[in-house]
Order: sequence, then structure tokens, then C-alpha cells
Amino acid sequence: MVSAIDKSRTLISSLRELSGWRRGLLAFTGGIASAFAFPPYGAFPILWVALPLLIILLDGVTDQTVGQRKARFFAFFRVSWAFFFGFFLIGLFWIAEAFLVDAKSYAWMIPFALVILPGGLALIPSLVLGGASLFWTRGVSRILLFVVALALSNWLRGHMLTGFPWNVWGYAFAENLTLMQSFSALGIYGVGFLVLFLFSMPVVLIDRRRKAAAAYISACVLVWASVVAYGTNRLQAPQQAVEGLQVLVIQPNVPQADKWKPENRQRLLPLYLQQTQQALSELKLDTETLIFWPESAFPFLLDEEPGALDAIGATLPQNTMLITGGIRRELSENGNLFFNSTFVVSDEGALIDIYDKVRLVPFGEYLPKRWLLQSIGVERLVPAPADFTAGTRHKKIDLKNSLSFQPLICYEAIFPQTVLPESERPNLLVNLTNDGWFGETAGPYQHLAQARIRAVEQGVPLVRAANTGISSLVDSNGRILAEVVLNKKGSFSSELPKILRPTPYVRVGDSIFWGIILVVVSLLLVMEKLLPTRRD
Repeated sequence: MVSAIDKSRTLISSLRELSGWRRGLLAFTGGIASAFAFPPYGAFPILWVALPLLIILLDGVTDQTVGQRKARFFAFFRVSWAFFFGFFLIGLFWIAEAFLVDAKSYAWMIPFALVILPGGLALIPSLVLGGASLFWTRGVSRILLFVVALALSNWLRGHMLTGFPWNVWGYAFAENLTLMQSFSALGIYGVGFLVLFLFSMPVVLIDRRRKAAAAYISACVLVWASVVAYGTNRLQAPQQAVEGLQVLVIQPNVPQADKWKPENRQRLLPLYLQQTQQALSELKLDTETLIFWPESAFPFLLDEEPGALDAIGATLPQNTMLITGGIRRELSENGNLFFNSTFVVSDEGALIDIYDKVRLVPFGEYLPKRWLLQSIGVERLVPAPADFTAGTRHKKIDLKNSLSFQPLICYEAIFPQTVLPESERPNLLVNLTNDGWFGETAGPYQHLAQARIRAVEQGVPLVRAANTGISSLVDSNGRILAEVVLNKKGSFSSELPKILRPTPYVRVGDSIFWGIILVVVSLLLVMEKLLPTRRD
């Protein structure tokens, strides 16, 4: 054991001595490896190598920039940027697939997805770690500083500008049902802190401060045991079904390249109706049934298309209700406003309620800085008559028999900020989406994994209806009870699981995360005062 540690220290010393492109290449490789800790791969143990590697490379920067604070900042920035460019490049490469749906118009924008987006996102953690370089020390405190810095950059990425919390660190636990339960207590940012804390641990094994290393390792063992015990206990609670109610989810699998073609305008609604009728014929209709169609199901305005609602009403049996995506229009003083919406339609073909999507996809549903980007030929991907307008607020929609649901359209499901106050807590989360843009890539699997976490955070079951992209029914613990796989036409029916008691995350939100940050920062300040260590 001692010999292995000595050999590890020799290897680490050589890694610390790297500089220039060699150090950058190794950081880039570590970032690429880190991406495989996330869905659909789920190889989270790789973080026990990748995160310590980044810390060791930053230690090497510290060794080579003694007394040069400015040089250290920029060197930390470069190493971190190389790491996170690799991380985002592999984690988000699937976005480029969307530009191939209409390759003649959009293929030239692929470098945006493969270079500019990963490079831009990498700036956030790189700048934060650059700032952390000013406080970098030699002991365990530098590991805690590293964890705090990346946890804060996680939160910043989820909130800055429009926010994009895709593959934040907590999702490393998204493929393991037991570990997944921790989201109900800590939320995505709190679990992200734990992931960083636990997987940075190997660095202390080669540190020479034995007491501090023992304390850190003991804390990691305690945290890991607590997470496993909490998850195991939560999964033992029986899942009951809502009596007298079933759900039916339709996945039509319309190719994205065909969906908006004018010649298919009159073909798609009959396709949905036929598939729904066939699925209903196999069900017992003596109970109330909720039917789900995907996001923006039709290339027309549902509430304005002659005969559309009547055709739906003629298809739906009694005691059924349709929840579907669609585009709607409002007239305003400035012209037409278009919304990406969720419609609730009764068995008589009447509109019961509507929700307008609040969080729109930049470059997909609207073009940021249109005055600039349009001048160089950039356009949004969704072929609507104009940019979509954002809805005003997230809300729940009340149905019959005290049943309610919260709509989450497409990538709204990646945002923990969509959680409603406990007083407005719904019985069901409904994620209508269309991942047909992204083909057979990791993107649809990552999207599903993140939607599942919303169910666990809130203790509320989730119905997910996709044009294609893994339609599913998820219970309040994140179990997938039924699904239609990617790029297949199909449907499923099931009883609806009941909600669980409000989770700690529903009650206090990200306050637990900020409490953890406050405690660790306070500990760092105490360690600085009682155990000062050399920075330069």
C-alpha cells in the first residue's frame, strides 16, 4: 500500500511539472472522460480520476507561478477552460444533429454547436476557478475551495442569462436509482456539491497531511453511507395508484424533417386520431382516461384550424381528456404573438385550459439579439411565422376530481426553478416534448434523465409524451414504469402513481445548497486562521 502511494506521488509530481500544450491536452482529455459520468453512459466512477487530475494540474500551475498572482489566474483559467471545453464538447455534441434536419439551410451553423457553445459554457467554471487561484493553498482546504468553486459555477450556469443547467454535476447520480433519491432532499445543486466533494477525495490520499486526509476521507465515507441509506429507505415506501384513473401516452414518431412540410398539414391530425383510436380500443374505458400527445403536435394553430377540435371531440370517448402540445396565436397592438402551448381538450372537443411555455429555447424558438444575428444569416430552427413569445408564469392546471398537473414543455423540464410553491403542488408533472431533432444521439437520453430528476425533487409522478425521444411514465421516486423507446411509433397505458409527501426540496428549495456553501466557506475561513498555509 505504501509503495503504491509512493508510486502515485511520483506520477503526480511528473503531472504537476507539465506545462504548455501538454498540460492543456491532458486537461482536455480529463474533461472528455468526465462527460461519460453522465447519462446515458452513467460511468460516474471515472470522476474519481478526472476531478483529482484537474486539481493536480492546478497544483502544478501553483508550483510554477509562485508570487505571480496574475499569471496564476490566467494559467488556472487556461487549464480549466481546456478541461471544460472537452467536457461540454462531448456532453453536448448532439446539438449539432438539429442543424442537419434541414442541412441546406442550417448545416453551416454546426461549428456553433461544436465549438462556440462548448467554448462559451467553459468560460463560467474557468473564470470561477481563476478567481479561486488567488486563494489556492497546499492542504485539504484547496480541495474544499475547488468543490465550492465548481458548485457555484454550476448554479451560475443554471441562472445566468437564460440559464442552461444541462449536465450539471448532480446528474452524475441520475442513472442510479438509490443515489437518485438524494435529489428529493438536496436538489440538483446540492447533489452537485456532494458529487464534487466525494469524487475529489483521491487527492488527499497522496497528501502528506495525514490527519487532514483522514478527516476528509471519513467525511466522504459518512456522506456516501448517508446517501445510500437515505435512498434505500425512500425506495422502500410503497407506491400506490390513483383509483379510477389511467393514462394513455401516444408517441407518433413523425420524422422531424417531415413535420413542418406544407403537404403534411392535413395528414398529421388524422394520424394522431387513428393511433389514439387504436390504442383506446385495447383499453377498458370504464375509468377516467387522460390522453397525452407531444409538444407542438401539428403544423397549424389548433384552436383556429376549422374542424380540428370537432374531430378530436368525435374521437374521444366519454370520461377521457386530451392533453396536447400546439402553437397558438394572440392578436396584440404590435401584431401576432405566437406561443408554444399545452392545450387541455374535453371529450366534447372544448378547450378547458391552456398553458404557454415560459422558458423558450434560444436559437430554436426565438433568436437572441435578432438585429445582429439575422444580419449575418442566423435564423431560429423552428419554422414558425415569428419568434415565440414566452408565457408569464409556471402554473398548475386543475382537472376533475381534485386532480391537477403542471405542464413542462420540452426543455423546461431541465430547470429546477420550475418547482411550484407547496400550496400549488400538483398531482402530476407533464413533460410534452419533441426530441426528434437529435436523432440517435445522447441528447434524448439526457433529456429524459433530467426530467426524471424533477419527479424525484418534488415527489410527484411524471408523464412524458414525445413525438419521439422516449415517452415514459415515471413514479415519484424516479422509477420508469412504462415507456416507448427512441425513434419508435407506439403507445402505452398505465395507472397513475400517487404523489408522495412534499419533499424537503419542495419546502426549502435551494436553501439547503446555500447552507452547505455557507458552512464550507466558514470552515475554510477557520482553517485559514488556525492553520495558515503557504499560497505562493
